[in-house]
Amino acid sequence: MIDSLILFFKYNQLYFFSGAVLLFLVMFPTKKKVSPKTQKALYLAVAIWVICFAYRINTGQDIIYLFEKKDNFGNQSKPSQIKGGPFSKYYSNDAGRKSKK
Repeated sequence: MIDSLILFFKYNQLYFFSGAVLLFLVMFPTKKKVSPKTQKALYLAVAIWVICFAYRINTGQDIIYLFEKKDNFGNQSKPSQIKGGPFSKYYSNDAGRKSKK
């Protein structure tokens, strides 16, 4: 049990430190009154942190994994090209144009 908690804290240090900073900013008042926009931004940051931490706990991967480029378009076969399209006579020398040399 203690070993699993140590590993949990070891591999999630970034989330705990950033969460502590956000919690400090949200919970402790300042000497000046905080503007409503700043307060909304802090609450939004806390909500994003909660979502990222929940994703990390459930999947074991960081949220950045969702934004990686994972396309495998190079492995797919290329579509066949249309040889005789409706505009081919306009863009070829079959229309009677002289070729430019």
